[in-house]
Amino acid sequence: MAEIPQEVLDALNRVREDVSSIGQSVPNPELRRAIRHYIETPGKMIRPLLLLLFTYVIDAERLKDERVINAASILETLHIVSLLQDDVIDGHEERRGVKTPRALYGDGMAIVASDWLIAEAIERAMNIGAEAVLYLSNIAKRLAEGQALDIEGRREEAAELKTAPLIEAAFVMPMIILKRRDILRPAAMLGKALGVLYQYSDDMADEGARGDVKPLLDEIRELISALKKTLGDKISPLERFIEYVINKAVEGTLTVAKL
Repeated sequence: MAEIPQEVLDALNRVREDVSSIGQSVPNPELRRAIRHYIETPGKMIRPLLLLLFTYVIDAERLKDERVINAASILETLHIVSLLQDDVIDGHEERRGVKTPRALYGDGMAIVASDWLIAEAIERAMNIGAEAVLYLSNIAKRLAEGQALDIEGRREEAAELKTAPLIEAAFVMPMIILKRRDILRPAAMLGKALGVLYQYSDDMADEGARGDVKPLLDEIRELISALKKTLGDKISPLERFIEYVINKAVEGTLTVAKL
């Protein structure tokens, strides 16, 4: 993986610790196990990492802000929601080499676990502020619309809604917390483009080639250049990481299921 600043890695460890506590106090044992299944078998936490990395290049000191850590934890929580629902919709028996919650506890319990985690995310967002709640509500709606399109077999349309919203949120949430309206639009566009790239790469891994992604890669690099005009060389750690992501996508080894 591309070199990540130590301050970002330290903040990511705080997010891991925060997420690791989610659902521990749920009294129903089977529901608790379903909620915590992906918490206890985590991926690479790319969404929190992107949020922390973008916060770092804007204002490294703000990595100490509990709202930033909370926002990163919320994104991981909503990602787990999407995994639980994907498992049920697609009938997955295994993910990351282990049985899925739906395989272990049934479809119903997996859906109830996702409901509980959505409520957890809303509660946490309240601690950031009303704007964060409204924005994340919009993200959740778009994710649901993406899932619906995917169920209908409309994969091209689903690509912009099924994965992209949470990646976009990794760039927008720091803007909300840090009140950087001046770069909100290019940041949101960069996150959305990266999210579409993730989904395209995931589909390619599942189904083979799905067309030329060069225009998308060009768009991502143009958006980084636009942000660089405002942020200067501070953006370099993020730029390096995104180039790493692009290279993995071109290789066909960037898949949502592993992230």
